[in-house]
Amino acid sequence: MSNTHQEQQAVALRQEGMSYANIMKVTGLPERKVKALTKGIVKVSPINTPLAKAVERVYTLAKRPHGIRDYELRDIMHEEYGSKWDTENGKYISSYSQNDVKYVREKVRIRAAQDDCIILFTPDWIDELAPTAGRKFLEAAANDLMTRFHAYKHQYMELHATRWKEDNEGADLAQRKQMYAVEQHLFKLAVKGFGNEPLERLLERSLVLTDLMEGTPDAVMVSVKGGNSSGEALEYYPEPRGTNPFLDFVESQGWLKEVEDRFV
Repeated sequence: MSNTHQEQQAVALRQEGMSYANIMKVTGLPERKVKALTKGIVKVSPINTPLAKAVERVYTLAKRPHGIRDYELRDIMHEEYGSKWDTENGKYISSYSQNDVKYVREKVRIRAAQDDCIILFTPDWIDELAPTAGRKFLEAAANDLMTRFHAYKHQYMELHATRWKEDNEGADLAQRKQMYAVEQHLFKLAVKGFGNEPLERLLERSLVLTDLMEGTPDAVMVSVKGGNSSGEALEYYPEPRGTNPFLDFVESQGWLKEVEDRFV
């Protein structure tokens, strides 16, 4: 399997029907490498490949005055590249990779340059009717949040600095490391998805640790490790057999439930 962007690009271009010579020009790979990577690949009509269909659809939306929003791009990628059912988590996982997204963007930009038109890839937070005002609002809000964040960080260090009675290099180093850890922990507590560890697990692990350090008599050490160390069988979710795979995917993500809750 190819493991570089150029190699993946060479495979995709050959699938689109591009000649070896042109693939070499685009990717910069030598002929021997290109032929080895694309050996056995059957060329198909460009419009029938997931890449070509995604590029066509994305390009059409990206030409709009407000461009294509990120969720629209990813919806197209999901529809064209398909998805796989994850039996452990009970939801569909999109089959496209970040490299696929990057390459679709590149192809759309190249086509826009050839057609001499402007295309935009728009983040979902953008307000199409007042983009500048929206941007300035969020920048000001972020500045305010960071001011408060630093205030809390310094307040914590004033109240809970480690080795605060000492005046030596070792204590200074420990406090610098502590301040960095405080920053990371605050972000993990306040910002959903900042850390890889689920918030519930982080809170549980922190509670157990601080209880043990306080000498709480009834503190119980529980396992908060990831994975399945108990030997119990992993949960298995059979793939649903609905008539609309995309709606199955949406439901598996919990999005329908979120919308439903707003009207209850």
